[in-house]
Amino acid sequence: MFASLTSHTFLRSLPRSQPPLHLRSLSSTIPRFYSDPLLIRPGPPPLPARQQREFEELVRKAQTQVEGSAEEDAHPDARAPLRAEFEGEVNPVTGERGGPKREPVGRWAEGEGDWSFKGRVSDF
Repeated sequence: MFASLTSHTFLRSLPRSQPPLHLRSLSSTIPRFYSDPLLIRPGPPPLPARQQREFEELVRKAQTQVEGSAEEDAHPDARAPLRAEFEGEVNPVTGERGGPKREPVGRWAEGEGDWSFKGRVSDF
């Protein structure tokens, strides 16, 4: 009798409650779609067309004022930008094309000395 219970045909005839493991998803999360009503959130009521245009214009003006004033409002203690050591695309000393316009690290003195970059000194 035991042999008949374990026979392949008997096991096939039993109803399956779950699909085989190779057909099931291994993820335990439930997929959500953008049309899901859980993602619909309340918002402010829409403005009339005239007021919406006025609002967008005011926002645009405020953003351009902030962008323009960012360059002008530098801190008084901020360092001035470094000036280029040469004009054009080719460095006359090294012959490098398209490189930095100024040597990034300079020496304070000839021979053994400290190196500096934008006023900050390091000793190697």
